[in-house]
Amino acid sequence: MSAVAAHAGERARKTGDFYCAQCSERVHAEQGEEIPRCPNGHTEFETRRHEPGDRS
Repeated sequence: MSAVAAHAGERARKTGDFYCAQCSERVHAEQGEEIPRCPNGHTEFETRRHEPGDRS
């Protein structure tokens, strides 16, 4: 698991699942794609998981 401060609307630096800082909902973004809002409309993400090549 990577600690990351990311926001909706930014381009994902790495592919992975982003977890909302407020409600822990998951969104997925591929490298270079815009990170979407969480399903509850929040925009800040604190963790990213399931990166290709990561063993976590």
